[in-house]
Amino acid sequence: MSNSFDGEGFTEAVIIVILIALFFFGSEDIGDLSTGPTPAD
Repeated sequence: MSNSFDGEGFTEAVIIVILIALFFFGSEDIGDLSTGPTPAD
């Protein structure tokens, strides 16, 4: 076991956690998004 910090593994873990968090917590807002403008009324 080396004493060096595994930056690559840590970075992969952080990215995966962020993507999972965005998917679960942001999924509620995805349904409200559209490419067109929202109706005025």
